[in-house]
Amino acid sequence: MNGLVPSEFDLIKWIRDKSPKGQPSILRHIGDDCTVFDPGFTSNLAVTTDVLLEDVHFRRHRTSAYFLGQKSVIVNLSDLAAMGCRPYGCLLSLGLPPSLKPEYFYSFMEGFLQESRRWELTLLGGNLTRSDKIYANVTAWGFSSPGHGLVSRSGAKAGDALIVIGDLGFSRLGLEMLEKENLDSIHKVKDEEALADWASDSFEYRCVKAHLLPPVLIRVGNWLAENNLASAMIDVSDGLTNDLLHIARESKLEAQIEVENLPIPQQGFGEVQALQAALSGGEDYALLFTASPEQLEKLTSTYPADFPVFRVIGKLESGRAAVYLNSHGKKEKYKPEGFDHFR
Repeated sequence: MNGLVPSEFDLIKWIRDKSPKGQPSILRHIGDDCTVFDPGFTSNLAVTTDVLLEDVHFRRHRTSAYFLGQKSVIVNLSDLAAMGCRPYGCLLSLGLPPSLKPEYFYSFMEGFLQESRRWELTLLGGNLTRSDKIYANVTAWGFSSPGHGLVSRSGAKAGDALIVIGDLGFSRLGLEMLEKENLDSIHKVKDEEALADWASDSFEYRCVKAHLLPPVLIRVGNWLAENNLASAMIDVSDGLTNDLLHIARESKLEAQIEVENLPIPQQGFGEVQALQAALSGGEDYALLFTASPEQLEKLTSTYPADFPVFRVIGKLESGRAAVYLNSHGKKEKYKPEGFDHFR
């Protein structure tokens, strides 16, 4: 990076000094060629990876380095939550253009490490490199509690309820606001309080926050798995209908959404309508899962009061894998239009 006095070794030392060692099962940490850990502490170990790439997943002048660091952790935690796993450790590969000032690196890492510590996700190592565009690629490990299996996408049965925890569509509207409005100062905002002060009203704050700092539902996903209350589960990252189609295909079932039951924004923004944002927007990072009648009954009676509200938004039935919308007595097949990198 231009004007960056510290060398790569200095930056690695800075990260190492700021990073807690983590759990006793981590035998070798940052500083060796490989991270070494003993997975014998758990029955299941899960791994996921996700990348945030400049001009694909974000724009430099539309998000602060601090928020980007946080979000690079959050999107991986969401995958672990959808499998019912607890966070364990992660690797970070960070590419930065040489034109960036040193402060960008430090601000990104501060956001990254703060979010990691919050969820006890230990940074185990990774890679730093120069790049034409900013990218942050995280590989994260999680584990299931002993005696509890992982929740997959393929466990749903005909007759299961379709349930969502979290909001739908707000992130898509937040992206639209960031793209359409003159919000150049947003890249200087680095905490939720400052974001609330920056937003013109509560709706803009809710939408932009949903996009820049999506919710982390690790506790919810763990609770569902440990209490055997989800037959199949996925996080909503590419749009509700897109991700629901994954469950439908893996479970070989027809999915039906009751449109009136969806937790959608009270209004749209620009040319994007609220329902369109909820069905196809993406980057909501809500939890979408299925539950048998018995599981739903137990869920209703035991659901923790401090968790986000859950909503039954439909059901799964026997039939060819597809997504249908039920609205005002009409059933129509819906072609998912969520995010696809190659479409």
